[in-house]
Amino acid sequence: MTYLSGLFDKVERAVPGVSGLSFVDDIGWLAEGKDEEAVAARLLEAAAASIEWAVQNGVASDPGKTAAAFSSWRRKAAPEATVMVGEHSIPFNKEATIWLRIWLD
Repeated sequence: MTYLSGLFDKVERAVPGVSGLSFVDDIGWLAEGKDEEAVAARLLEAAAASIEWAVQNGVASDPGKTAAAFSSWRRKAAPEATVMVGEHSIPFNKEATIWLRIWLD
């Protein structure tokens, strides 16, 4: 069993304004920004801090299970920005975008 509580403290200290969420073995990072590029940049910082913590603690993740979702009060085209997680570019999921706090899937 892996104990991940140190991960949340590390990332939340390293990236102000990012909050960690978890359920069983899934971890999520919540970030706010003025637009999708700002959110993607903050999530990139959170991913980098997560990877650093994982390397230091012998934890591996599966990039294939990584996903990004975007929420906005403004309705516009689906987000085009991507989130870099290590060497992997993760696009915002266009089929699971949230507009006005209503989940569209």
